[in-house]
Amino acid sequence: MTPLPVSGLGPELRQPNGADELVLCEAGGSAVARSIAFLSALSTEADWAALTVTDFEVLLLRLRERLLGGVCDLAFTCPRCRAPLEVSFLISDFLNGIRSRQPAGVEGVPGRGGWYRCAGIAFRLPTAGDQAAVQGRPDALPRLVQLCIEAPDPPARPRARIERAMAALAPEVSRSLLGACPECGETVEAQLHVTALVAGELTREAATLEEDVDLIARAYHWGEADILQLPSRRRRAYARRIRLAA
Repeated sequence: MTPLPVSGLGPELRQPNGADELVLCEAGGSAVARSIAFLSALSTEADWAALTVTDFEVLLLRLRERLLGGVCDLAFTCPRCRAPLEVSFLISDFLNGIRSRQPAGVEGVPGRGGWYRCAGIAFRLPTAGDQAAVQGRPDALPRLVQLCIEAPDPPARPRARIERAMAALAPEVSRSLLGACPECGETVEAQLHVTALVAGELTREAATLEEDVDLIARAYHWGEADILQLPSRRRRAYARRIRLAA
């Protein structure tokens, strides 16, 4: 796999099977927490929760591209006329240009991997684990600042410099997409949340898992554990053949 933009890791994820889909569908918590569990099922070569949010979302989009194709459709509603809208984008185009850059005045902290110093204050980049830990909390942003900036209450100017440094080191992947409503002509802005989008799509893709297992077990007399170990594409192909023959 192409190296991730911040860490430079090039993780290899195996093809998911039914057991992996169960992890994604049945793991508790937010889309971020479920996605961490899903990636951990596909590979143990990295601590996925420790990836920066940038790397984590890039990895999910590349996995989505491999499993479901390179075109994403984002559905939303026009705020003026309430017409349903859809914005499509190519994952390759969307990720083009996302690169980590270390700005002047920012240096690594010796002996502390992943930590930087800017304006005399040490900081690190937010991780997927951080995101999962603060999601849903009323104090999510202050808590994230506490986790990532080694100062109890950084002054406004140094904090702004640190935030700009973070944006250069780990550019945002989830961001707004602009389009025009075909009904009323309004310029509309759709917020793309990568992890929620990919986790939702993969969960919907696994919606027939239990039915597939039942069909294959009845047709071929295989055990559930054996069926769940089939690569997901192959399991769906078997189930599709059984349905066509019925």
